[in-house]
Parts: sequence; structure tokens; C-alpha cells
Amino acid sequence: MAKDVKNLVPQIQRALEDREWIKAFHLASGILETDSKNETVRYFLLDSLVLGGRYDAALEQVRTFLGDSPENHRFKLYLLHLLVYHRTFDEAALLGKGLLKESLTPLEKRDVLLHTSFALHGTGELRRAVRMLNELLDEDPLNTDALETLGKIYFEQGHFEEAERYFLELTEMDPSHPRVHQLLGLLYSEQGKWDEAIMEWEEAMEIAPSDEVLRELGWTLNMAGEKEAAVSMLEEALDLNPMNLQARIDLGSVLMDQEKFERAIKEWEIAQKQDPSNSMIRLYLENAQKAVAGHNPQNLARPGDTGGTRKKTN
Repeated sequence: MAKDVKNLVPQIQRALEDREWIKAFHLASGILETDSKNETVRYFLLDSLVLGGRYDAALEQVRTFLGDSPENHRFKLYLLHLLVYHRTFDEAALLGKGLLKESLTPLEKRDVLLHTSFALHGTGELRRAVRMLNELLDEDPLNTDALETLGKIYFEQGHFEEAERYFLELTEMDPSHPRVHQLLGLLYSEQGKWDEAIMEWEEAMEIAPSDEVLRELGWTLNMAGEKEAAVSMLEEALDLNPMNLQARIDLGSVLMDQEKFERAIKEWEIAQKQDPSNSMIRLYLENAQKAVAGHNPQNLARPGDTGGTRKKTN
């Protein structure tokens, strides 16, 4: 590895740790312009895209990398994750079955089993998926990942009571599990149970505080009608991580609801600078500027999630 690359790699790692995905992406892209097949930097590039919620770009990129390195099973693992995220379940299930025939570490095998089971449920093979996860739990009753994935499967199927049962079982097994309160927050939000969701996001903040948890708490407070508290949480998220694009988009949305148009425009202008190619941000800005010019703010487009979904379980 060239000297300049060795010097840049720690910078990319720090950027990823600090959730500065755009910085990590540009650093990795710069290296790949002159060292296009550097596997370590390719992994960093994929990590940055995933961290930034640019899953379409990550999927396209990992397919390109696999074209050069078809036997690289780590790229295949990235692909499996992204296929599941994009709900391309048939291809994901096939890929997962193939990976299980390869030489994998115990951790990789567990990861493939979990994602393959999720893909199987997406192909309509719910019983097979649940059976695969229950087999994992029979061998390892404390496998919280399997328990979590069972809950996710039922969540994705819309079986909220079953999902809640598994998630609550997970809280009993591991009260400080870093994801379970986030999952319950998402579950309750999906059902419009805003008070319960707020309690879970607040619990998640106690266990694993992060800008992303603050973002979800802020959005949930917004949906519960607590606009000022929502603004406060979203601002805190941005204080922790000014590069949290979705938090900035959400903040603009809440400010628009309060008819604070100029502030909303300011936030979305910053978001546009962070992600110039994002067409939805451009639309929000255009609508906000029309509102300032005297158009009816009730007709404004509302941002959903450009970097993920509210029901984000995988």
C-alpha cells in the first residue's frame, strides 16, 4: 500500500467512526481513482455509502466490485445485506444458500443464516425462515440476533403482537441490548403509538446515545405533536453530528410545520450542499421558497426518508 494511502486510511476510519460518511466517501473515492482495486478502501467506500443511507449506490458499487473479484465472499456479504434491504429476496435467498456452502468464519456463518432467513420470509417461505432461526436458538438459546430477527420477520409481516412478544423477550434476556428499544420504538411508531414509542426512544438514549437515536426521538415527538421538543432533539442530533443528513431534512420539515420558512430553507440549503444530487431536497427547497413567496403552505410536499425508512428493521 502506497505511503499516501497508508496516511489516508486512518482518516477514513475516523470519519466512519464519527459518522462523517460524506468525508469518508470522498477520501475513499480519491484513493480508488489511482488504486482502483484496493480491497480495503473498497470496503471503506461501501461502508460510507451504507452509513449515509445511499443503499442504491452501494448496491451498484458492490456489483461492480464483484465483477472484478467474483470470489470475494466479503463483497458477497455486503451484497446479501443490500439485497435484503432492497427486498430483492429471491436473489438474496439464492446468494445466502450459496454462501453457506463456502468456508465462512462462525460469525460470518451466523450473519449469513440470519440474512438468509430474512430473505426466505420475503420469498413467502415464512415457515422455513422461522425454522432456520429456531434451529439457531436451539443451538444457542442466548442468540439475541436470532431472537431479534424473528421479531423483525413478524414486524415486516405486519404481525405486530408477535413482533412485540419477541422484542419484549429480548429486553428480559438483555435489558441493555443496544437495539431492542430502538426496534420497539419503530414498532410502536408504525402503529401510531407515539407515547409508547417516545418512551422506548428515551430508553434507547439512556443505553446507547447517538445522533441517530436523537433523530428518531425528534421525529416521533414531531408526530406526537410536540413540535418544540422535536426541534430541540433534532438540533441536538445535529450538534452531535452535523453530517446527519436525515436529521437536517427532518428538522426542515418540522420547521415548515411551524411556518418557520426561512429557518427551514436554511436547513435544507445546508442539506443540499451536503448532498447536491438529492432531488428530493431540491423539491423541498422549491416548495419552501414558494411558501415564502405567498403560496399555500398546506400544499407543500413533506419529506419522508431519503436515507432510510421509518420502519427500518434490517
